[in-house]
Amino acid sequence: MALLDVLMQVLHTVFAGVWAGWALFMALLVIPAAQKGHLGTEGLRWLTKRFSRFSMLASFVLFATGGHLAGTRYTVELLGGSPRGHLVLTMVALWFVLTGISHGASSGLLKNLDDGAMRAASKYASWYYAGGVVAIGLLVVAGRL
Repeated sequence: MALLDVLMQVLHTVFAGVWAGWALFMALLVIPAAQKGHLGTEGLRWLTKRFSRFSMLASFVLFATGGHLAGTRYTVELLGGSPRGHLVLTMVALWFVLTGISHGASSGLLKNLDDGAMRAASKYASWYYAGGVVAIGLLVVAGRL
């Protein structure tokens, strides 16, 4: 395996793992803490901005590295006609969904922070919970590969 292929695999795995983990962290710890009043507006803003920025970066890195990996390991026939190819396509679909949820949840929450952390977190909690479920789905599918 070429050095470039190894680098792409490592970057892909690290960014995917951190992004999925951070989505779960937001859903399971940050949002519930804000809903209960344990996390103030500025703390929630700080965490959400960083999550949003990393989500955008991770989306780009995963697009680039995943495209490279798929292009060097699969043909169109293998992607569409094999179980492993179907898993790869499932990951791509989940990646699109997590990108949309992460962006929508973060931008919506940040726009509503003037109403307070508790209210904004409660308003967008379901988005973050959905992102957590998608993140788990990505990890399960990746584990099957």
